[in-house]
Amino acid sequence: MVLRLLPSPGSGGPLRRFLTLRQRLYRDAWHDDRPHPGPLPLFDFRNNDDASDVRASIKSTRRTMFPGWRVSDDSVIGGYSTSHMDLIHPTNDDNSSSVNSVPFLRWSGNISTQINRSNIKSRHITRSGFAAIMTPEYPLGAPLGSRYKALEICCRTDGRTYAVNLHVETYFPGDVYQGFIGEEGAVNDAAVSIENHANDHHQSVCNHHNSTTIIEEEEDKPSQSLDVREYISSRYKRLYKIDPSTNPLSGFPPSGFTRLIMPFADFTLTSRGRARMEQRYLDGAVTLESIGFTLMDGQDGDFTFDLVSVRAVNVLEGEVVGTLEDERREEEMRRQFMQEAGKG
Repeated sequence: MVLRLLPSPGSGGPLRRFLTLRQRLYRDAWHDDRPHPGPLPLFDFRNNDDASDVRASIKSTRRTMFPGWRVSDDSVIGGYSTSHMDLIHPTNDDNSSSVNSVPFLRWSGNISTQINRSNIKSRHITRSGFAAIMTPEYPLGAPLGSRYKALEICCRTDGRTYAVNLHVETYFPGDVYQGFIGEEGAVNDAAVSIENHANDHHQSVCNHHNSTTIIEEEEDKPSQSLDVREYISSRYKRLYKIDPSTNPLSGFPPSGFTRLIMPFADFTLTSRGRARMEQRYLDGAVTLESIGFTLMDGQDGDFTFDLVSVRAVNVLEGEVVGTLEDERREEEMRRQFMQEAGKG
């Protein structure tokens, strides 16, 4: 009989989450000596472990030492709001080929601002109407340090304003760093859309349900331009057009989703939902414990928030710093560009 000390691949769980993160951090520390390292995945439902965590959280209501994904709403104070979560897979949707190109977490429900005066829990309540979802906790936290400067969220919203709450290691347990995802999944306050930073070759359009990159119809020939950056950008666009469900560079969201960049330094320090008078900026050694999303915009009605992935990233010259593999791919494209340009 063999004693299994580690969880099997794809089974998820806090131990697997802890080991995967530490392995990635140690690997990058040894092999990626760039001052601004490539992205660090925190949650990605294209990954079997993260998908398993959601499935386990949906099935189980048992509280554990390191909680999984969980939702809450104002029903805990006698309110009428409801919320729930589901893991949506492309094979489960007839329209998956166009809209749901990758697995994602769907958090949805209904917000009601009505106060239930008949419930004893609502005796002293003056305002109601909220829903929230929180990620699993990282055992001992995710030590991002000062190597990463922003949070990347790949999502699709319904146009309502969602708060993004970062729970970090701090001497004051009630402290939460907060930013916002605004109308139509675009930007608001702390959120900076990657499309706003990108050059003219990375244009995007947003509506209430999706954001897709406009792919320009142009031949990919070095003779049309002597700018190697334009050549590489054009090549990536063509790769994205062939298979929009992938990220040829760490730069494109899956088809039907938008990617938002939220700099850590722009988050506001709050306590019990209110901004602290004295701010401590989140731009130093960050140890992330968990991430929460909250909807409390004072509007009644249904809501839907779809989430594909969350990463810690760096942004230089308007673009997310890629992995070492991305850099090697770019270097190969540069060599090909120089060779073809020389022939012209």
